[in-house]
Amino acid sequence: PRARRTQHVPAPPTPVHRSSTSVNDLMKDFSLIRDSKSTRFPHGFMSELERRLTGVLMGREKKPEYNDATVKRTFAAFFNAFTEQSFKKRMEKDRRVEDLVLIFFSNATKELQKGKPAGDDSWKLMADRHLALFVRLISLVLKDHDWARDRPELAGRLATLESKLLAHDQDLSSTSTRNGPLAGTTVEVVIPLSYEVKDMPLVQVVARIFGLTNTQVQSDINKYKPVWTEKAALQDLKSYQTYLNLNSKKTLRSDDFHFDEAYDSWRKGEDHDLSQMMLAIIQSSPELAKSTPGSNLPKFNRQMSSPESGDGSYPENTGRVADLSERSSYVIDQPVDMSTLSSGSQSPVSSNDDENPFTFIPPDPRAFYRFILAEALTYDLNDSSLQSSEPTADAPAVKLFSKQSTELLNELGLRWRIHPVSRMVLSLDVVREKYIDQEEEYTLDTLDAFFNFIKAQPPEWKKNQGTMNSLLHDRTKWIVTDTALYQQILLALHEALMRDLYNIMQQCYEPKPPNIGPIMYVLKTHIYDDSSFSKSQEELDAFSGALHEGLQQKAHDKYRSYLEKHVPQEQQSWEFFHVIELGKAVTTLAQKIQKRYKKNPEIMG
Repeated sequence: PRARRTQHVPAPPTPVHRSSTSVNDLMKDFSLIRDSKSTRFPHGFMSELERRLTGVLMGREKKPEYNDATVKRTFAAFFNAFTEQSFKKRMEKDRRVEDLVLIFFSNATKELQKGKPAGDDSWKLMADRHLALFVRLISLVLKDHDWARDRPELAGRLATLESKLLAHDQDLSSTSTRNGPLAGTTVEVVIPLSYEVKDMPLVQVVARIFGLTNTQVQSDINKYKPVWTEKAALQDLKSYQTYLNLNSKKTLRSDDFHFDEAYDSWRKGEDHDLSQMMLAIIQSSPELAKSTPGSNLPKFNRQMSSPESGDGSYPENTGRVADLSERSSYVIDQPVDMSTLSSGSQSPVSSNDDENPFTFIPPDPRAFYRFILAEALTYDLNDSSLQSSEPTADAPAVKLFSKQSTELLNELGLRWRIHPVSRMVLSLDVVREKYIDQEEEYTLDTLDAFFNFIKAQPPEWKKNQGTMNSLLHDRTKWIVTDTALYQQILLALHEALMRDLYNIMQQCYEPKPPNIGPIMYVLKTHIYDDSSFSKSQEELDAFSGALHEGLQQKAHDKYRSYLEKHVPQEQQSWEFFHVIELGKAVTTLAQKIQKRYKKNPEIMG
């Protein structure tokens, strides 16, 4: 998606005015809440709110609208009242929404009135703005701790209250409301989208990954500009939808899933996401809608239920609503009915089934996605400017995908309609290949980190945490191809890890042998504990036997080296002292080995 460019122009003068509706009237909406859970804040909310307020006052809050000096002054006035022991104790006991909002408004009003001459009502609009900021902060705390999911009605009422408070104001995060003395002197306007690489951040990411200059990429864009159009993107989605309805091999079919229920769940999500994406194209290019008969225009369908399990890593969940405008190019709030939309082009059904009917979707999306993923991961691992993660007690510092690469892969996956589990399995297959080929940047730590990465499923990869976790742990929802590939990956990694373990154990008699702890941890945590791994006991016993024989040979070799070192070759020179020295050397080595492997007294049997 191309970045939206903005510029600031002088704002037309507008008189200060405020709705006659009082805050008390607005708060009456909260008395209509029917969900008993939504009438109060959750336990622990007040302490988290206090921490977030401290961040605002200390300048640690990342949201730009909280960096204004006047905002901090208002919040500081409320913070003093909020941390007063009697009030804080009462709030922790009652946890009523109305009490918290009204006490903030009262303190904000007193603070903003200071120094204002009689008859100056400009502070009233500012009080509404600051109260909207406080309500937004409450919503952010609820979402960040996943409390909004249990209290949907409360979250909805807070969002409505914020929008009402901003009825006569622009967005609090815009420059026009946080420029201090310059506030209101300019307004932000959108510059029309261009076809220049400098306005396309993801195109720049692709260029860096494949070592291309912006000039080379710009040349390709100019060459194919008549083909790479919004109309072609819309036709791709309609073609995909048609093949989906025809149960064509160009899309996933029921035969690709283990169970019909899994296919039905996935199909419902596809219909929903296709509708969202097509509407986004129409919204960004209204001329496409103008060329369509009125009865075929996209329209909201409020009766369509949200999918139980969509394409898991697409747009983020409501807990990250603030990032939607940056990360997703098509997310809207309501499902839509796009079934009647026509782009005026020939139906893809008439094309040859052996040809690729799409403009933007490649012939083999999985293969293309895997290739780009491999290139992106290798580039990021070799990127010296990419910071590693912070080391912890359980994991060393590692670095995997950059934020830019993650966003690029997310866009490719959703626009090429690649199943979310396929993305996870294909990424692990890339790491498997690189690790087995023993490429320098793909170490055991990288392998362990990547297993943890896909199990944790970062927010950039998923639309709904519950949905994605369900897909990862419920293997019945996987497609057959991914199940088979995942089992092959585990088997291949198991063989490679066992080979590495064998080589490490052969060095156990050396003065400073490699540590077997990390490799044993990966085997146990990521291989043996996985229900998809299957290895016969006979094969494991065969490895144990081979390892036993190898260690016996190494022990024999080590004993021979001690014998040559401490006992002369000429029998006539033998002394009992030599036997004592040989015994000491062997005993010392045995004690070192016992101490070294006391946490792993038995290894692979």
